[in-house]
Amino acid sequence: MATTPAASSTPALGFTPAFKRVAQSNDFDCAFACIATIAGKTLEEVRATAVKQFHLREHGPYWVTEALITSLAAHYGWTATVWKEVLTPILGLPDLAILMVDYDEETELGRHVVFHRIRQASPKPAIEYVIDPAYWVAPDKQITADLKALAPSWYIGLHPMNTPTTYAKK
Repeated sequence: MATTPAASSTPALGFTPAFKRVAQSNDFDCAFACIATIAGKTLEEVRATAVKQFHLREHGPYWVTEALITSLAAHYGWTATVWKEVLTPILGLPDLAILMVDYDEETELGRHVVFHRIRQASPKPAIEYVIDPAYWVAPDKQITADLKALAPSWYIGLHPMNTPTTYAKK
């Protein structure tokens, strides 16, 4: 279950998502699936990079830390923030983020989804949607613009890294 290609234009959504959904393969690799979705990689590639480059244990138990998420994002060309608490409505989120949903304060556990906002030329409103990597989510909910039920607790904002500028000698 590596990747599920996005349709060219999903009629139910009325727009084409910017990212292809990568499904998680077990109950614990949702953060890797989100990074794979954003980076355009397979889940296996992201997990292998975590093991080889960032010393994730090949076989559990392991914890996907903030440092591992931000390091993997950087490896694939994305600048990531630290976890930030969602204190405002969805409008206050950055245009691209990994959200922590279904968060349990007692265990400090939740699951990860990708949030994306497509800004359009005025007067058209922005399109906001979520890509949910969970394998148990119904196909019509895997990519959804229905954010009413979404109750994110935390987020890591992402944006592409700046390409280094090269200066020619004159």
